[in-house]
This record gives sequence, C-alpha cells and structure tokens, in this order.
Amino acid sequence: MNIEILNFPYFDWKNIYVTESNRIDPQPGYSGLHAGCKMYDNHLSALNFVLSDGWELNENTPLDIHRFLTRNIPFFEDSGNSGAYRRVDCYIGIETCPYPYQIQNLMKLWYEKTKSLMDLVYDNKLNAKDCAFISHHMFEVIHPFIDGNGRTGRLLINKILHDLGKEPIIIMFDDKNKYYDSIQHFRKTYWTGKQFVLDK
Repeated sequence: MNIEILNFPYFDWKNIYVTESNRIDPQPGYSGLHAGCKMYDNHLSALNFVLSDGWELNENTPLDIHRFLTRNIPFFEDSGNSGAYRRVDCYIGIETCPYPYQIQNLMKLWYEKTKSLMDLVYDNKLNAKDCAFISHHMFEVIHPFIDGNGRTGRLLINKILHDLGKEPIIIMFDDKNKYYDSIQHFRKTYWTGKQFVLDK
C-alpha cells in the first residue's frame, strides 16, 4: 500500500496519531482533536493500551480496543454497542457489509489469518507492514462494529506492529483517499460478498 508513513519525535507522536485518526473518521458530536474531548481522551487511552507490553493479540483484542474508544460515549453506551459486535446491517456507500450473523465466524477467521501472517513475518517470509495492512483491510471489510471500525482498525495495525517488534505508524488525514482506495481494492479483490478468497 503506497501510503506515506511519517516518523515523529516520541513526545509528539501520540498526539499526532490520535488527531489524524480522529480527522479521518470523526465521531459525530465530538471533535476528537484535543485533550479534554472525550473521544480524544478515549482514543489516547486505546493507543496506550495497544502499545503496552505483557499481552499478545487475541480474539478479544478488537472488542477491548473498541471498548476503550467508546467508553462513556452515549451513542454506544446507551445501546449496548460499546465493545460489542453490531447486531444490525451496515453499508459503506453502496457496499453491503457482512451480515451480523456472519461476524463472529469472520472475526475468528480474521484472528487466525492475522496470526498466520504474523508467523510469516517471524519466518522472514512477509514484511511486517504488509502483514498489518492485510489484517487491517480484512477487518475493515468485515466492519464488525456499528461505528468506530476505522479507528479500531488503525489501532490494530499498531498492535500488530508492536507485537512484531516494529515501530508504530500514523496514517495521515491527507492520505485518506489513498487509504480508502486501498481498502476498496482489497474488498473487490479478496471478498466475494460471502467469504474471503485470500489465496489469489
């Protein structure tokens, strides 16, 4: 994926990451652009969570990240959708996302595929960034949450990179169109509308 990845001094990095991610996918009613905004503070907590040591990626990691992101946000909390897979149909433009009954099995597949990709990185058969973006794009096609999928998915990129011993990255708002195009290309190439065909 030809998105420019920028490196920043550590003391600036987290602020820039959270601001840029919230600019890409803003939450209605929250600017997410400064400390003290609930969405900003939640996002920073979620980023600190994925960059912390002592635990590995597991099947519940996306749910945990989403819970961090949406804590005390009424849209999610009041409907029981904070840290929970969606129970309603979802569309991205004209694209129909997988149906709610498919999500549990697809997310299990996502986890298994991600771990197998990470094993390829450990065996020096795959680049770590490619591993993280394949996993991310698969996650975004599944679109398991009612909202917050982009923010959760970008945090998962950095969780995977962290587990692989690599530096975190920022996807900049100015690269939003390239970023969305790469997800759409993945969808059209590897998703049939019912299942993933990942051996192309």
